Amino acid sequence: MIEIPKFLAPLLNALQEKGASAVLVGGFVRDSLLGEALKDIDIEVYNIDDFETMAEILKPFGALNFVGKSFGILKLSTKEFEIDFSLPRLEKKIASGHKGFEILLDPKLSFQEAAQRRDFTINAMGYDVNSDTFLDPFCGYKDLKNKRLTYVNKKSFVEDPLRVLRAVQFCARFELTCSDELIELSRSLCENGAIKELPKERIFEELCKLLLKSKKPSRGLTLFETLHLTRYFPEILDKNGMFASLDSFVNLKTNDDKRDLILMFGLISFHFKNAQEVDEFINKFSNEIELKKEVQKLYMYRYSFADMKILSDYDILLLSTKIKIQDLLLIYEAQGVDISKIKARASELGVLTCKPKALLYGRDLIALGLTPSKQFSEILESAYDAQLQQLFQSADEAKIWLENHLKTIC
Repeated sequence: MIEIPKFLAPLLNALQEKGASAVLVGGFVRDSLLGEALKDIDIEVYNIDDFETMAEILKPFGALNFVGKSFGILKLSTKEFEIDFSLPRLEKKIASGHKGFEILLDPKLSFQEAAQRRDFTINAMGYDVNSDTFLDPFCGYKDLKNKRLTYVNKKSFVEDPLRVLRAVQFCARFELTCSDELIELSRSLCENGAIKELPKERIFEELCKLLLKSKKPSRGLTLFETLHLTRYFPEILDKNGMFASLDSFVNLKTNDDKRDLILMFGLISFHFKNAQEVDEFINKFSNEIELKKEVQKLYMYRYSFADMKILSDYDILLLSTKIKIQDLLLIYEAQGVDISKIKARASELGVLTCKPKALLYGRDLIALGLTPSKQFSEILESAYDAQLQQLFQSADEAKIWLENHLKTIC
């Protein structure tokens, strides 16, 4: 049922030789059952008394990262994967916030006891490598087949309000439906203010997964209202077909996650009344300056192609110096606008993805005997604008234009 990557064999054998029991857990098992591409591997190691012993066994197999030591987690990096090794643990809520837990390591826990702390049944499955046994104490496989998302343990679920956001992105990514019990519990967390405990960085992380990894982001975004998350994020409502546009954008993605995220936020921003609303929305999720800058730029030029019939070549060339035209066109296309003609013309002009390269530089002024001065920038700006007006189209034509221009200003 679960296929183990071949490169893991010597590592797992080393653990077994020391009397340890290795159990593949969490997303690895879930994604294996779904036939999804496997990127991260989580292994829970039983029958090892302490963290240091586990580290000693794993040391020959790759670079170790002890960042997660306080949580009983050790990261091992290989050429193929990043693997998280953990010791069985219980979690006790001792303070508010996503990190307000006391971690209680216990190598003698059963898999079922250790899995009690997990968020959803589909993430509480395991595969015991030593005994070749599929472990599913909470019927996660049945829920996965039935496309149903529900929690493992009501008490532990409410201790971490981030799980409401995780429910949203899991439903979107794996096309699941929340159980009635999960909806009710999530609503109670939203209504009692628990979401306010969460740092924006963690919320942003879940939203990114929803937008970038879903075939239909709308499936998760509609849950913001269903689960009462719109108390905190009223902007995430299906205004003017925004959700459908985001779904359409999925088929247009560039496969550059950073760029795609900017464009999807840009698409959302098109539905705001002003730039201040855009800023306020982004600030709820992220402090990233580049994200804010690029989304604001998209918002500023959102009407650039409102009337494509009257756009001149100069308009297109000038716009290319302000923003990447292809980015704007992708957002227009996601909204159902026919951008074929303007895309073709921008491509013919060579400015679909970049602005025109200047044909005149300061060195050309110096070659004509001018001494560098503040006037240089003014002359070069005029030259570049003339180039955009297509008054010259080659270096030789540019030099002729420059000589004539200098006569008019000197």
